[in-house]
Amino acid sequence: MGGEAEIEPKVFESLRKLCEDLSSVRMKSHLGGREVQSRPCEELVFDDDIKKIGKWLSLVFVSSHVVKMSFQAKFTFEKCRPLVAMAFEKKTEEVTREQMEDFVKEFCNLTAGALKQNLENEGFSSLISLPLLTRGQDEVFFKNHPNEDDGPIVFQHTWEVVCENNPLFCEIHFEIYDKEAFEKIILGAFGAEEEDEGDIDFL
Repeated sequence: MGGEAEIEPKVFESLRKLCEDLSSVRMKSHLGGREVQSRPCEELVFDDDIKKIGKWLSLVFVSSHVVKMSFQAKFTFEKCRPLVAMAFEKKTEEVTREQMEDFVKEFCNLTAGALKQNLENEGFSSLISLPLLTRGQDEVFFKNHPNEDDGPIVFQHTWEVVCENNPLFCEIHFEIYDKEAFEKIILGAFGAEEEDEGDIDFL
């Protein structure tokens, strides 16, 4: 983390749980109510030519005067295909690339949208981008670069959402500009994973 002010550990622990729970709830809705779990994992880095092949990245940005956030899903079409087959109730060989792209982008949109709602529930307006899709190696353009002096506090968390042993890698980045307001948002929003799951509209 960068910046002089430190955030209470319980705030970051609440934030980790909130992100994992919201993404699991959204994926469960995305898959028609199938059982979905979250689990910790190491950061997935696309840092050499071999690992870059076939890797894709979808992401959504949320921004306010308190915090800037990006939620990302990293995937290959091979590993994403079984999840999309469940969502569309198709055989895996019938799933198209366009359906896989739409599936991941809409998952990112739903999860980031839920986090945006938590900002607004605590009285802070925010903006959300359209979901983007790009090559895995392009993540270098979206990474935080913490400043050890007076920059924002930076927080990053990685995990997987898993259904029937089929994982989707998730990563979230925060740049926090107002420590006190951010702590209020997270502690006030904790428990949002219990909200209604809602309906799914594919892009």
